[in-house]
Amino acid sequence: MIIVTASDNNFVPGLFLFLFSAWIHNREAKFVVIDAGIVPATVTELRRFCERKGIDCQIVQADAERISDLPTRGKLLTTAAYARILIPEILPDCDKAIYMDADTLVVSDLGDLWSADLGDNLVAGVIDGFVEQEELDDIEMSRNEYINSGVLTMNLVAWRREGIADRIFAKVRETAKSRYLDQTALNTVVRGRVLFLGREWNFFSERYVEIERRLPKVIHYAGSAKPWRYRRVPFADVFNFYKTLSGLDIPEGTLMLKSARRRKMILGLIGLRRKYWSSALATHYYRSRFTKPHLRGLGRMFSKVPLPPQHSTAAP
Repeated sequence: MIIVTASDNNFVPGLFLFLFSAWIHNREAKFVVIDAGIVPATVTELRRFCERKGIDCQIVQADAERISDLPTRGKLLTTAAYARILIPEILPDCDKAIYMDADTLVVSDLGDLWSADLGDNLVAGVIDGFVEQEELDDIEMSRNEYINSGVLTMNLVAWRREGIADRIFAKVRETAKSRYLDQTALNTVVRGRVLFLGREWNFFSERYVEIERRLPKVIHYAGSAKPWRYRRVPFADVFNFYKTLSGLDIPEGTLMLKSARRRKMILGLIGLRRKYWSSALATHYYRSRFTKPHLRGLGRMFSKVPLPPQHSTAAP
């Protein structure tokens, strides 16, 4: 099993914990980190961390000439986002690879994801479901065929044979005004040749109330709600417990996404507003069906680590 991620300095805390979480559940996997702007001292630290844990990890440099002139969107969409498109070139002898964003947390074995039969499809991925209609209209795609590029199983043979990377980069330059740039360009090029996966393989932490209820196998802290930046983001307890297990010195989130969220929730529940009861029921479901059992299971694996306290008003 080959698992690839890419990062610059903006995603370093998530990168370290992604590697650790994926390794816990997939000890035989080989990891590749594409360095798309990580400072040298951190690269050295990452190598030492992998050596201490016994993680089989190769760190490779992204080809800056191929991606440096491509459009970006601030800190949330840097040139590092384009590194995944280079995987078929970075791994010329591999037929298949799993790609995951550095802000994902692996909470299960990835065997089924790795063994997915791609056939002639270019990728396997999960429908995004939250892209603005205007973005979809611009590329004439329906909501049920546009995938999120944060978790992909890639058919590297077909990508190389058909020059998919160059086609995606060309499309990015054509549609430089699109909001999601690389993701929209990728969807445009691979359209019709996608194996669709269940939501559990790319579970959006911030959208847990809105998406269908699936017990996550990969938690994606997409958007701005990174648990190393913000307090009490959804599924922060899970992230923080893995952090404790890893021994990593990752900072606690200090910022607050919505200071009045708890008060609004309480008033909404008292007022019997459906929106807030849906949120409360989803929170209870994931806390009881996933978070508590999962952390207990990890606690048994690492018996010396105490379970974190569960806050009744916190997200799962």
